[in-house]
Amino acid sequence: MNALAVADRTGLAEGWMWIRSSLGRGFVAMNDQSIRAGRQGEHLTSDDWVAVFKTAVEHMDEGFTIFDRDLRMLAWNDRFFSLLDLPRDLAYVGAPFEDFMRFNAERGEFGPGDPEQMIQERVERAKQFLPHCMERARPDGTALEIRGNPIPGIGFVTVYKDITEQKRAEAALKESVDTLEARVRERTVELRDALETLGQSEQWIRLVADAVPALIGYVDAKRVYRFCNKHYQEWYGHAPETMIGRSVREVFGGEAYEGQEADLGTALSGAAVSSEFSLRTHSGPTIECAITYLPDTNEQGEVLGCFVLGQDITERKRAEAILRRVQKMDAVGQLTGGIAHDFNNLLTIIAGNLALVEEREDLGEGARPMVNAALDSARKGAALVKRLLAYSRKTPLKSSLYDPKQVVSSMSELLRRSLGASIEIEIRLGGETWPVRSDPSELESAILNMAVNSRDAMPDGGKLTVSVEGVRPDEGHAVLRDGASPGDYIVVSVTDEGCGMPPDIVERAFEPFFTSKRVGSGTGLGLSMVYGFARRSGGHATIDSTVDQSTTIRLYLPRCLDCNPASEPSAGKHGTVPTGSERILLVEDEDAVRDFAATVLRGLGYDVVEAENGRLALAVMQSRERFDLVLTDIEMPGGMSGLDLVEAIERTWPSQKTLLMSGYPDKALDLGSRGSREITLMLKPFEKEELARTVRGALDRDTAPSPVHGGAEALSPRLSG
Repeated sequence: MNALAVADRTGLAEGWMWIRSSLGRGFVAMNDQSIRAGRQGEHLTSDDWVAVFKTAVEHMDEGFTIFDRDLRMLAWNDRFFSLLDLPRDLAYVGAPFEDFMRFNAERGEFGPGDPEQMIQERVERAKQFLPHCMERARPDGTALEIRGNPIPGIGFVTVYKDITEQKRAEAALKESVDTLEARVRERTVELRDALETLGQSEQWIRLVADAVPALIGYVDAKRVYRFCNKHYQEWYGHAPETMIGRSVREVFGGEAYEGQEADLGTALSGAAVSSEFSLRTHSGPTIECAITYLPDTNEQGEVLGCFVLGQDITERKRAEAILRRVQKMDAVGQLTGGIAHDFNNLLTIIAGNLALVEEREDLGEGARPMVNAALDSARKGAALVKRLLAYSRKTPLKSSLYDPKQVVSSMSELLRRSLGASIEIEIRLGGETWPVRSDPSELESAILNMAVNSRDAMPDGGKLTVSVEGVRPDEGHAVLRDGASPGDYIVVSVTDEGCGMPPDIVERAFEPFFTSKRVGSGTGLGLSMVYGFARRSGGHATIDSTVDQSTTIRLYLPRCLDCNPASEPSAGKHGTVPTGSERILLVEDEDAVRDFAATVLRGLGYDVVEAENGRLALAVMQSRERFDLVLTDIEMPGGMSGLDLVEAIERTWPSQKTLLMSGYPDKALDLGSRGSREITLMLKPFEKEELARTVRGALDRDTAPSPVHGGAEALSPRLSG
């Protein structure tokens, strides 16, 4: 046991502090005077009193420590270690104050910062032996009050108190007070707002009514306006403040009132009624309107007046007209596709057999020109059908390398027929001649859309100029500011001498379904299709227009720099026609088409077995030797199409090679998502060389088809070449 002198506030010793070390635990004894008194009164020894106070200190809720003048621990209780989560290996007499600070700093007890600096600061403050009281929040959320007092000549004593619950109670109280104050403030504001609202109710109602994009009014039983919003001024030219007290006839005007008089009378008799009509507004344009009259009755059922609700439904009417037009176009497209299927079969027979006749050596010289003319006409007919299908988007379109100048040159006759005799057409081909890679059919559609738009801007006729030139836009050029990439472009321009467009119309001209024409005169899709084609081709489109002077629409297509036209597949002759000796199953319901295809294939050396529909073809495959290729039409009677046949074959003979042919490509596209295997499609009409090369390509490919020649189309994901 160690005894330390304890001084009073004057510095005089008043007793002793007894310190004992036992199993690493410390405790405090009372002063010597108390011990002497205890001995006299209760005959307790010093050890007895030490034990008593040891027990008392260990039962304190606060942590307790004494450090000497060298900042080494002399006494403590268990609560100090448990409250601060300190390790028990520091619980010994002489434990340095710095070790406690280091442990706390390294575990983040003092927050972020340099641990050595934080330790040094706390040690230096402790050496001053000044009274202190502070609060500290531990990382686990515990709040501590730390109160320290110096012991003259010895060191200092510190008490550590857990004030977490106290802080929570204080916070709860503060929150309660703050909440109460906030509620008082809110209630005060509410009361003030309520008083203001009571005085401004009419103003609020008017603000709401004006914010609604509709005509809102109230008419009394005498057909006199008692309320209206600002939209009446847009429709009828009367300011709201001037309309109160005016009759409906006066506001509507005589002609418009006559059309609404009966409905107004119906509403004032107690029945709601709605109607639609056209109205020439005060500002000039004619709009489509929908007006509803709702009767206002009291508890006794008496009609006091009626509410008048009107809406501008011009856009809705335009959308309905566009929908009807699109549906009509879709119906026409379906009809076009069906007719094209029959025409393609006929043209296959005509052109194919004429080509065979043309090859005959015994054909008389007098007959050869006639056969050539007929064959040329049949080929032109096939090209015309393909163009019609491209315009109606009923054929799969594919990108290719071409010269836009040739496309524009070939369209001159089509433009003259489409635009009419009142439009003078001039075609200018200048500048560099560069190839582009896109869909030439879509370019034709885009040019036709631009030309039709220009024609509509010249109702009395005029001059339309179509030009093509190669350009490299300079830095700062408008098309580059609009987002186009720098580089070489082929620019296809269409210029008219029409009415022009104001800037707000130019800004929206490429928007889908936007049109400045009257309802029913346009779908608003023409220029948006032009812009869409330009963007899909990696290019851009712009409009320059001056009101009452002219408009120029420019289509920018990027030059294909790494393209070699000589390496592109050609639709012309390919030299020697490929032959073969493989076994082919030919499935076609049209007898003449089947006879032509079988004749050509047999003439090329193939062993051909014919079937007139899918079910017969499947039966043939189940009863005979396997075939090297199945060539089948898509549209066939009997309940099994060509695609159904291919899928049935795939299930039983997965490695069987197949080739589809069709004169109705949109049906192929519709069914293209069926199954998982890629197949090749050959479009009708076709001739001998095209059939020979496509069949040879299908036979020579691996299980997955590779690109083929002639009329084979690449269709994804189901149909591909």
